[in-house]
Amino acid sequence: MNFTDWTAKAVEDRILEMADTLRMSPAVKGPQAFGSSLPEAVQRHSEAYGSVVARYRETASAGALGRMEQVWSWVNALPSEADRKLIYAWSWVKVRKGMKIAAFAAENDLNERTLRRSVTAICQRIADRLNQECQIRLLTPDCLVSEIQPDIASTTVTSGNCVTAWRASDARPQVDPALASLRVIEPRRARARPFISTMAE
Repeated sequence: MNFTDWTAKAVEDRILEMADTLRMSPAVKGPQAFGSSLPEAVQRHSEAYGSVVARYRETASAGALGRMEQVWSWVNALPSEADRKLIYAWSWVKVRKGMKIAAFAAENDLNERTLRRSVTAICQRIADRLNQECQIRLLTPDCLVSEIQPDIASTTVTSGNCVTAWRASDARPQVDPALASLRVIEPRRARARPFISTMAE
């Protein structure tokens, strides 16, 4: 299995995946999250189709939730509180709709280039610490670390080689005349217990 060192880009991808997983996680909104307590009105079959807007809800996988907690430990281990707040806020803005990165940089008295250099520097410090602690990673896309696929490469074997590898070319099957009565197993005798006991003897 191939492994590689951590890089700033790999850490950045994990941080963005962490923020996206947190975005897909269900939030507690109180009774509003469960809807109305009144039962829905029963409609006719012809009127029921399309009466309610179809909804699709993204859910995070178990592997993504595990990696999210791992990234939390990386970010929380940073010694600077300002770096921790910056990386959390930046990743949250990146995966959500609404605020642009330029507006986020302006709120933090930065321009986009300075913000980009600051994020890269923070990710590089995390990568350096992970490499010093010998926390290796797979040489595959980081989002698929826990979904390791099996090797399904098939190998073909020529049937002719298998048949002739263990016998002579002019060989014929040999039948022992002493076992003539056991060549064919009758269903009734096979189901009978005395037949099984005589075979064991």
